[in-house]
Amino acid sequence: MINKEFIVQLSPELFKSKIEIEAELQNGNKTNEKLYSLILKAIQFLKEKRTGAPISKKLPIYEYYEKKYEITNLFMMDLTRGSRGFYTIVSGGELKVLQIILEVEETHKGYERKGKYN
Repeated sequence: MINKEFIVQLSPELFKSKIEIEAELQNGNKTNEKLYSLILKAIQFLKEKRTGAPISKKLPIYEYYEKKYEITNLFMMDLTRGSRGFYTIVSGGELKVLQIILEVEETHKGYERKGKYN
């Protein structure tokens, strides 16, 4: 039996944000420090082989991510009491599975807005 390798990646948009925040932090700007720590927490969550809760395709939040990223599955990670991370899983070939972190939301309001819950 062949074990598949799980690889954690960031969406291009989230990767760009991470790089920009790292530059800000190096210059002493801590405006986005919380978001940066949540991105790192989301990466660590998946590297620890933990799994998020699957999101039903019937929910509006799924529709948002499906349109934006053309995904076929969606999972949510609880990062802190009010913060959430969203990721998808795609095949990286015969021996690899890619776990792509799409977005990290600092507050309930962020993902409630995307899911049109309010």
